[in-house]
Amino acid sequence: MGKLIVVFVGPAGSGKSTLVAAYAKWLREGDIPVYTVSLDPAAETLPYEPDFDIRSIVDAREVARKYGLGPNGALVKAMEIMAERLLDIVGAIAGSDADYVLVDTPGQMEVFLFRDIAWKLSEALQKVSPETYALFVLDASVIHDPADYAFLAVLATAVQLRLGLITAPVLNKVDAAPDTRILGDITRDFGRVAKQLREAGNLYAEMLREMLRVLLKYNRSVAVPRVSAIKGEGIEELHRLVLEMGCGCGDLS
Repeated sequence: MGKLIVVFVGPAGSGKSTLVAAYAKWLREGDIPVYTVSLDPAAETLPYEPDFDIRSIVDAREVARKYGLGPNGALVKAMEIMAERLLDIVGAIAGSDADYVLVDTPGQMEVFLFRDIAWKLSEALQKVSPETYALFVLDASVIHDPADYAFLAVLATAVQLRLGLITAPVLNKVDAAPDTRILGDITRDFGRVAKQLREAGNLYAEMLREMLRVLLKYNRSVAVPRVSAIKGEGIEELHRLVLEMGCGCGDLS
């Protein structure tokens, strides 16, 4: 097989970096060459040693000092610099001889996703390998009610549309999840979640229910991996999903 690139995206605190570390460890234990990429210019520490670290090009703290910016402004400026240095980033990835490339995106998802760097990176990576996919990492422990679930489902779809990559959800931190009945798959969860939203009887819940109904028409049924990156559990299921993402079979269950 050629190079397979997996881009990890998710809200702050969802455990993206820990999941990259766990997956890379699992691959290496199976003697599978893997190349890890950290694209977080504001990272203070990482749970793995990246093969390519964006901080070698741009560090958000240095940007803040140089331009007199606060943390958010420095991160936005860092995204602009990353877009300008995209060839260096993609060149490092293309030059690796690993079978798998794991790309860890910035902790502040919205700053990355809604800047030019997101779609430019996606387009460039697909030229390196047509087998480029995205995983939307969700923190299962923050899904306290159907409205939380519906909102995250909408976010997952927005990620796919923005990146233009086949995207699948991953439920992380299931060891701390308050509701183990959540499967993470809109198709399989829709009935129960929609019923609970209807019973909520408010406008917000009704709006989310209708949005889920629309998403149901366009989302494939997916056997969502339920993982605990910190414990290294569920990584085999995650790997199976990654292998199936390019199968074009429509149902990834």
